[in-house]
Amino acid sequence: MPPNDIAGLCARTANRSLLPVTAAAVVVYVAGDIFSALLYDGYSYRDQAISELTAFGSPVRSLMVTVIMIHNVLLLAFGIGVLRVARRGIVRWLGALQIAEFVLVGIATHTFWAMSSRGSAPGFNDTMHITLSGVFSLVVVTMMILSAIAFPGWFRRYALATTIVVVTFGVASSLAMRGLDRNDTPWAGIFERINAYAYFAWLVVLAVLIHHELGSSRRQVKL
Repeated sequence: MPPNDIAGLCARTANRSLLPVTAAAVVVYVAGDIFSALLYDGYSYRDQAISELTAFGSPVRSLMVTVIMIHNVLLLAFGIGVLRVARRGIVRWLGALQIAEFVLVGIATHTFWAMSSRGSAPGFNDTMHITLSGVFSLVVVTMMILSAIAFPGWFRRYALATTIVVVTFGVASSLAMRGLDRNDTPWAGIFERINAYAYFAWLVVLAVLIHHELGSSRRQVKL
């Protein structure tokens, strides 16, 4: 098979896998979040952060860390796939940032630098966890803004609205978690999950859009 044909086949395979890989990443995370919370006796889905499921001392730490590792590897595949299929530089940046997110914070945030369990004395790991979570949020917001620039029309409005939701509920969650030392974090879990799940929904819609864009480009070339 000629090199050009091989490259085209790889690109088509990567494009077809974008949506399944992204959807799988979301399903794995959401299922892990729900089941880990149910298995954690006394855990409040409404008032406790997702990070408390992977915290040092959490009875479901090994389960949720495994879930997040699988989730992040799938999103790494998404980022690599976007780099392979994207025809515009700004879309390639989205793939590059998704890969950077995995390298910089995807693994370390919930493994080496997981937070301490509620009621435990905070340590350097908590400082690093907060720092890496901030870096993660910055990368996500940057990706959303770039996607709004890359895809005008309805998606631009959707991406900007999602950015507002993610930032608003991210701040609300952070403010609610200020009472962690007093075991008083009302609605912190709900706020963080609105933040996280809005990001996941945006990822799935973005995967659909990139897939559609590449398919449209191929049809135009054939015409």
